[in-house]
Amino acid sequence: MHRMTRSITLLFSASCLAGAAHAEVFVNELLASTASSDCEFIELHNTGSKEIDLQGWSIELWDSDADKAFGTHDADSPIRLRGRIDAGGYFLLANSIFSEHHTIEPDQRFKDNGIENSSFTLVLKDDLGEIVETIFVTDGGEGDKPNINGRIIRPDAEIRNTEGRYIPPGFARMPDDAEGQRVYRLLKFSPVPSPDATPGRPNAVPTPANTETPKP
Repeated sequence: MHRMTRSITLLFSASCLAGAAHAEVFVNELLASTASSDCEFIELHNTGSKEIDLQGWSIELWDSDADKAFGTHDADSPIRLRGRIDAGGYFLLANSIFSEHHTIEPDQRFKDNGIENSSFTLVLKDDLGEIVETIFVTDGGEGDKPNINGRIIRPDAEIRNTEGRYIPPGFARMPDDAEGQRVYRLLKFSPVPSPDATPGRPNAVPTPANTETPKP
């Protein structure tokens, strides 16, 4: 489902909930909503010491708005992964619009407008179907809830804007804080390509004024 949205903030608020798993493979960066046609990508990062075969892994995207579409798959969900991710490396999934604006070729393509432009829940699963990570991205709409197939869950992270009810255009994971809590920052909605996105390489660390440490 694709819905046009605006975003006016460069800051973010992310709540990292107790009991979040610290997997060796995680969603490192994601961009879902940009000016004009959406330049979408999802980047995985392997912090482990061994290469991982992603055959059989998947990314599920669940509509999380409080409407009749709640708990249904987004347009290209589930995304069945294929390929390998090097030790310490990155695996990049992107749509065709991404390829028009970036010089890097993704490791795997998914459909245009494949990511929800309002509240959604991302679920990363391994080749055994076990949940590796869950992330709830929300515009703060009343009744919007993180879910898998309509079943309410407690996500590993919740990401939202602090200014108004706009869906975060995207996010990048920063180094954990001193207490081991996750830290995220929002990517910019405009221009395209997003000037602070770093697909396929380590995330840019902004100045302290542009980050905020999430609290449980």
